[in-house]
Amino acid sequence: MTDTPADRPPDPTQPVPPAGAGYGGYPTARPRRNGMGTAALVLGILALVLVVLIFFSPLGAFLGLLAVIFGIVGILRANRGEADNRGQAVAGLVTGAVALVVGLFLAIGIGTFFAANVNEFRQFGRCMDNARGDQAREACARQLSRDLER
Repeated sequence: MTDTPADRPPDPTQPVPPAGAGYGGYPTARPRRNGMGTAALVLGILALVLVVLIFFSPLGAFLGLLAVIFGIVGILRANRGEADNRGQAVAGLVTGAVALVVGLFLAIGIGTFFAANVNEFRQFGRCMDNARGDQAREACARQLSRDLER
């Protein structure tokens, strides 16, 4: 058997070089910053879910706006080579934009509906306050339904 450098035990008389010494060091690259693209995607998906739950559409629209902003920043970082998740940033941008548009549309539509029918809802509230029993409450609901159909 031949003594190759890998087979030889370390010589105790020789100083031990520090770890990595003697080898060409790797160039230090800046770490990839993928947080914006990931945040855009998560916020975009969450915004779409909240928009579908109609009651939360204003919150969904706000989160959609944040997803659009984070998506744009993530795409810019990917273009500069600072991030490698361009697809996530684009997906976050798209889902955020869809949630923003749908959320704004629903919020404006629902707000307009309630503003146009505020008197009918006030009358319904007074009727329910004065209602005694289930039949009276059902009559209030039928009256509101008739008022809203006009």
